[in-house]
Amino acid sequence: MAVKAINDTAGPDGLVPTLLVFGAYPRMTDDSPPSFSVVQRAEAIRKATSEARRALAKRQVQNALLTRNGPDTTPLHTLPLQSKVRVWREKNGWQGPFELIAVEGETCTVANEAGITSKFRSTIVQPYLEDKDTTPTDNKLPQQQAVNQDNAEVANESDGEVNQDEDIRDSIAVAIPTARRGPGRPRKDPETRRAPYQTFPRRGPGRPRKRLIEEQYFFNALEDPPERTKLLKSIKTIAFLTTKEQGDRDLAVLLRSKGLIITPGQPFEISGRTEIDNLIARGVFKFELYDPIKHAKLRIFDSRMVNEVKGKDTAAPYEKSRLVIRGYNDEGKAFILTQSPTIQRASQRLMIALAPSLFQRGIILWIRDITQAYVQSQTPLQRTIIAKIPEQLRGRYPEGTIMVVVKPLYGIPEAGTHWWATYSTHHREKLKMATSTYDPCLLISECDKFGIIGMQTDDTLGLSDKQFSNLEEEELQKAAFAAKPKEVLKVEKPLTFNGCRISLNADGSIMMTQKEQALKLQIPTTNQEYIEQRARGAYLASICQPEAAFDLSVAAQQKEPSSDDFKRLGRRIQWQIDNPGRGLKCIPFDLDKAKLFVFVDGSFANNEDLSSQLGYIIVIGTEEETNNGEMLVKGNIITYSSTKSKRVTRSALASELYSMVQGTDIGYAIASTLKLITKQLGIPDIPTILLTDSYSLYECLVKLGTTKEKRLMIDIMALRQSYERREVHEVRWINGGDNPADAMTKASPNHALRTLIDKNKIAIRVEGWVERKKDEK
Repeated sequence: MAVKAINDTAGPDGLVPTLLVFGAYPRMTDDSPPSFSVVQRAEAIRKATSEARRALAKRQVQNALLTRNGPDTTPLHTLPLQSKVRVWREKNGWQGPFELIAVEGETCTVANEAGITSKFRSTIVQPYLEDKDTTPTDNKLPQQQAVNQDNAEVANESDGEVNQDEDIRDSIAVAIPTARRGPGRPRKDPETRRAPYQTFPRRGPGRPRKRLIEEQYFFNALEDPPERTKLLKSIKTIAFLTTKEQGDRDLAVLLRSKGLIITPGQPFEISGRTEIDNLIARGVFKFELYDPIKHAKLRIFDSRMVNEVKGKDTAAPYEKSRLVIRGYNDEGKAFILTQSPTIQRASQRLMIALAPSLFQRGIILWIRDITQAYVQSQTPLQRTIIAKIPEQLRGRYPEGTIMVVVKPLYGIPEAGTHWWATYSTHHREKLKMATSTYDPCLLISECDKFGIIGMQTDDTLGLSDKQFSNLEEEELQKAAFAAKPKEVLKVEKPLTFNGCRISLNADGSIMMTQKEQALKLQIPTTNQEYIEQRARGAYLASICQPEAAFDLSVAAQQKEPSSDDFKRLGRRIQWQIDNPGRGLKCIPFDLDKAKLFVFVDGSFANNEDLSSQLGYIIVIGTEEETNNGEMLVKGNIITYSSTKSKRVTRSALASELYSMVQGTDIGYAIASTLKLITKQLGIPDIPTILLTDSYSLYECLVKLGTTKEKRLMIDIMALRQSYERREVHEVRWINGGDNPADAMTKASPNHALRTLIDKNKIAIRVEGWVERKKDEK
């Protein structure tokens, strides 16, 4: 031990660890020195320990001296409440004065001039100090006050040349630039000093932004009402045309030169005037003179016209203009509801999956497009929004006139919510429809007429008989909703809805493909392109390409993609580029014998972070037994999913169970909606069948045993309860090579999903099932 203590070395991180190995005692020779006594050994250990402690203390003191001290917050804590403070903002520096409302520990609550409170750390809040000898008469900057004082002195000196009785209406204020000190020691002779020149303020971090309204105009407008015109003109409004808008403008000029657009006037002149006249007739906004007192705390938004050429692929293209409020960085939207629901992909595919079978019953599939949907909302805005009038109207009204928006308009965050409330209420009350159990944008009729409606903002997808279609047309005219003529799906006339192209084949089947989004795909080379192409590929996968769901789900988990991640994503993107027409096909089947098949699968710890991947595929169709004992399932895919498990999985059983829980939840929601549809059609309910390739999970559900993992018992008991109540009609254990959900969890899956997509049928080898007595109900 003494030898070890003497040989210990102190490094930057403390004592260097040493290993003391006990072995055979070396042979002593006559030349070997005598061994140390116990007292000497103890003294050596004491000295070594003292030196080690001294080195550690020296390092701690040095680290403490090099540590940066934080700001002193003592003056802030001694301030009384309602004192004036200033706050450091990253882009604007120190701002103030503001009122200190409360101090809780190191958190300060500060109120601005508008009364809005915000919380800041005490490290960026300081007391606001004022010069008691100076009593400012206005809110001008110190530089402006000094300039005004100098101007007054110059005016007094020139009394002999200028008539004192003359009313001086205009004055020009010129800021005197401060002199910048040159290098070296300053010279004593003022005449030989360097001439002052203008210094520019240092640019702060981030993108430089211009002030909307000059500060002095606020105070002048209060004193002189004619200054409101000057105030509105001071608002800098610059409309930047996007690449698409510039392309449409150039296209409009080209089509006018060829005689395809014969509208008189300049491009988009008549369309813009028509848009404004229609909005005025609907009472969307009203006009008022700007009141600096009434509108002092309101932000003045800008407005612009968005121009577009419609019908580019037709023989009669036309110009269309839309008035949009530029609601960028709207702080008021934080206190209101701005989200409006849209139809889910599962609901959209459910309607299309049922359509081929319902065509035999006289059902039609159609699309309705509402024009100017937001401005047709029947509910007014819950807050006051003012904006500058567009250029097309500035000559019709006096100077200083602003536009007060009364009803929803494009560009306002809550406009979509108002329109959805109006349109959904119209369907529920006028058409006697009820919302589905899981999607508020999917509605089913409750009257004697059959109809299913899917809403996507201003587009409506309908699956109904002719009686319901006529009723929808009549109620639409009574409500005075402006809409385009209804488009019915035909072989020669495909439909486009929510980014999906719906085409009818001659054999009665329907094909769902993407709409020109694959043309924008490209192989990523940078991190930014990796994010963009990953999102675009996932969008295509969510529409009609379930084969790409797993690869894009794994790509979404990468925060810092490596070269291998780029290669994997590039291969999947290249597959989507080479197969732009790859989609889902829906075939007709017998609805009286239909079943809802829920295929589930989970892969335990197959992601890079050792998390599990969960997946499921839901198919509606029929089944029949083949000669070799297999079950042949024919049907259409309704929905699918490939996601990373957010919960910790400690076994393969846990990953399989979590995937079954997800699949069962969405399967139960779809089954309850199908129950409403079958009730309207007068056919039996469609049973739900769960299929898994995990034998352990199958035994946990069909048997009354228990498992060692008590964390899973809650989910297992919930599935058992659904199984006993016949919410889940049957649970089957199938061969792993026949499970199409395998492609949702593995990079190299089986070919079951590809066969199901290509042929709309799949042969399943059932390894285990339970014969259950048919429900008497």
